[in-house]
Amino acid sequence: MNKEIDGLRDGYWEVYWDNSQLRYKGNYINGNKEGYWEGYWSNGNLHYKGNYINGERDGYWEIYYTDGKLRVKEYYII
Repeated sequence: MNKEIDGLRDGYWEVYWDNSQLRYKGNYINGNKEGYWEGYWSNGNLHYKGNYINGERDGYWEIYYTDGKLRVKEYYII
């Protein structure tokens, strides 16, 4: 977990806020975000969830306000 190969992030990563709450989690391949990702606000509420292909948003995404209420649903096509 949280490894770099030739200076590029690779594999599954979890990064935390200073208060120990999870900030985001997902996979990197050769430094690019790949697959399903989730991000969280520092209060622990979900901030976003969606998929990446080669570092770009792809498919269905949901983004939330800090209070946990849904802000927007988006659909991306690369």
